[in-house]
Amino acid sequence: MAIIGKIRKHAGLAVALIGIAIIGFVVQDAFGRRGQNAPPVAVINGETVSYDRFSYDVDQLTEQYKRAQGADVRLTDEDMNQIRTMTWQRMLTNMLTETACRNVGLQVSAAEMNDMYYGKFISPYLYQYFTNPQTGLYDRQQVMNIISNFGQLSAQDKAALTELERIIKSERLKEKYYNLAAQSFYVPRAFAAFMSGTLATTVDARFVLLPYEAIPDSTLKLNRSDFQKFYNENKFMFRQNKSRSIDYVVFDVTPTIQDMAEIEKNVNALYAEFVTETDVPDFVNAVTTGDRFDSLYRTKAEIFPGWDTLFNAQTGTVIGPRRIGKTFQMAKLMDVQTRPDSIRLQHIFLSYTEAGSQSGRNKDQSRLLADSLQRVINANASSLPQLAAAYSEDPTAPQNMGDLGWVKDGSFVGYLNNAILRTPAGQATVVEAPNGFHVLYIAEKTKPVKKVLAALINVPIEPSAATTKNVYTRANQLLGQCNGKLSRLDSAARNMGLQVRQASVTELETNLPGAVRSREVIRWAFNKDAKEGSVANQVFESENRYMIAGLRSVNEKEYMPLDRAMEIPQVEQMVRMDKKYREAARKMDAASLEELARSLNLSIDTATGLRMNAYPMVGGAYEPKVLGQICGLEKDVLSQPIQGNAGIYRVMVYNMLSAPASTAQIDRMIQSSTAQYIQNASSTVNSALEKAAKIEDNRQFYF
Repeated sequence: MAIIGKIRKHAGLAVALIGIAIIGFVVQDAFGRRGQNAPPVAVINGETVSYDRFSYDVDQLTEQYKRAQGADVRLTDEDMNQIRTMTWQRMLTNMLTETACRNVGLQVSAAEMNDMYYGKFISPYLYQYFTNPQTGLYDRQQVMNIISNFGQLSAQDKAALTELERIIKSERLKEKYYNLAAQSFYVPRAFAAFMSGTLATTVDARFVLLPYEAIPDSTLKLNRSDFQKFYNENKFMFRQNKSRSIDYVVFDVTPTIQDMAEIEKNVNALYAEFVTETDVPDFVNAVTTGDRFDSLYRTKAEIFPGWDTLFNAQTGTVIGPRRIGKTFQMAKLMDVQTRPDSIRLQHIFLSYTEAGSQSGRNKDQSRLLADSLQRVINANASSLPQLAAAYSEDPTAPQNMGDLGWVKDGSFVGYLNNAILRTPAGQATVVEAPNGFHVLYIAEKTKPVKKVLAALINVPIEPSAATTKNVYTRANQLLGQCNGKLSRLDSAARNMGLQVRQASVTELETNLPGAVRSREVIRWAFNKDAKEGSVANQVFESENRYMIAGLRSVNEKEYMPLDRAMEIPQVEQMVRMDKKYREAARKMDAASLEELARSLNLSIDTATGLRMNAYPMVGGAYEPKVLGQICGLEKDVLSQPIQGNAGIYRVMVYNMLSAPASTAQIDRMIQSSTAQYIQNASSTVNSALEKAAKIEDNRQFYF
């Protein structure tokens, strides 16, 4: 049942196969922190997503990531934030599409499921687990055998297969819905002919440009009505998410000169012990936090950065201490060997009943069988795949027939690795393990290279408790001077020689600029009890720093208020350009380009070879709007004033090269338009479903 073990390992997270990058995180106990009256994580179209339900999905993704990367993988705040977002997006997409499928009557029938298991259209998820490694073909018989014996499986195996079936069915249902949307797209032939002809048309034009710089800013006075007009006509530019504008002061906790002197004193004392220490592994494990002794032999390319001088040293040499980044480091050369970097292995594992094996052999019988297999393999190495298939209890044996491929030196525990290195290429050896016997055949070894075994000690450079206390006291002094009022923060901070920073953040962000892991500040700012103009009544702690934070503004509306938009310099510049256009357009009413050029003392320029699908340069400026209007003009007809990025244009097309679109061009237009829509169908559908849905998102309460 090795294949089911593989499914158990992956099935709960098979959705990762559709491109979601999985990064793990650990869910915090939000209920313990918030109380039993906490709201659900979300309510989507009336369906509640409980904290337990969301946590289950997150835990599943976390386990998969740990299996793939190693159980000791370290998870960062960025990892946690990303996995929360991806878990949410997956759940939201699944719930909305499943509801949409029910509404239109889409189903996955039993016959369709059978076809995905045994028929012509096998699910790609099943290919992942049931492809014969020898033939590369999908093994229908294996699938049938497992499903036929479903009732005999363990509860864990049943759960794994049931989860895999749920994912297959869910993904197929979404695929049908996306295909339904994709196939509904239609490009009328007349429209394709028009577009093909338009895109193929080349025009040459003459134009007069009145640059914005020619109209002095001092001649224009912007008033609220100018901003209001621009705001109303371009409201899409001011759409916003719920956000908070936060003022904050950061107190970095860094070692003082006295701290550094004490750290260096301790490092020198540690170095003296390190030089004379004989039990180096235990010493390293005892004096370091988190960094255990590393027993790997490394090449010069693999050695700790900056420590390649160890390759020219004598065994027992201690180098350092030296400062590298935020640590002091010292290293001791323990051994030098010439050994292969990689080994190609074949393998058979034999367990016994005392260790829980179902083979029926006791330990002595397994030992005798291992010795017999070693002799057979040494006599005929080509027999190993058949022997592995018949005898090996390694769960991967049915797939790899005992071939482990090339493995790096140091990939196995010490006693196994040493046995592999001792055994010559082309020979088999037997190694006893706590739960069985490994029959290892060394197929090949790479050319031996020089490697060193070195012990590394890292001593972090951290502020002392006294320094930390002093900084905390200083932060509290600033907090007291503010007395809860944001209006006092700036002057109080300046008096202490500190800078007040500002940031606008959305509800689920985790960091403020210059202050990583500042989630608690953001959570406070979004709390309903936090008021505009207030300073939080607490000192926030974040990654070797303390913070004082105040709430400058609350932005709950779908669109940015006009008053706030008027404060943005870029908006003011666009309003100024808009008003210059309206003022100048009245002065550009001449009947010809020549008359216009004379009246404004401007020159007439020429732009040739313009096309709708070309890069939108007119003259020397980037002008997509101007180019679009030029390509829509009739020949020899003077345009109305056109507002561009560089100024105000009036244009006349004097030459136009066009030809009716050919049948092939029309067909290509239809094909490319359809293909582009189909490619984007899933994201388009998901976006539309989200926009139409009623979503109450309470993640910020928990994370």
